[in-house]
Amino acid sequence: MYIGVIAKRYARALLNFALEEGAEAQVYAQVQRLVRVYLATDEMRHVLDDPLLPGEDKLRILTEAVETPEEQAGHVWKKFCALVLQHKREGLMLFIAHSYITLYREKKHISMVHLITPTELSAQVAQRLKHMVEEHSSEASEVILEETVDPDIMGGFIFQLDDLRLDLSVRHEFELIKNHFIDKNKRIV
Repeated sequence: MYIGVIAKRYARALLNFALEEGAEAQVYAQVQRLVRVYLATDEMRHVLDDPLLPGEDKLRILTEAVETPEEQAGHVWKKFCALVLQHKREGLMLFIAHSYITLYREKKHISMVHLITPTELSAQVAQRLKHMVEEHSSEASEVILEETVDPDIMGGFIFQLDDLRLDLSVRHEFELIKNHFIDKNKRIV
């Protein structure tokens, strides 16, 4: 069976269980913390893939990874992690987490906007952009704007809304011009 199919099944089960318990927002926040920890450290992957580490220790680590001083891991998260460990699917936790985030955003009609600019945007411009996306999107009830500063794009911006990408950067325009000249010169030779 494919990793994506397995991960999506587990994520759907987690979402349904969280919805039944009324804890879907809490689990969403915990899953996001798990992804941040997982991507920030290589040790998390090594620990989860270690066949010699007992399941209780893995459960403790998965629980501690999502806890904050203000919030403890809920019973939904603990039961789900126990199920994943019981079925020896802990190596798929990152895939399951990403699938859960996607399913949760679809369920709650949350759209992600990624904006890459060469300099930092003012709060006013960012708010206007977010408001424009909310107005023109028929499906999104909430828009999350994620800004990235990348001076390598030289100017312009790269805008991505869910799976739609608009690259109006100077770097991209230079690449298009360069490729155009290369193609034109190939015909001459």
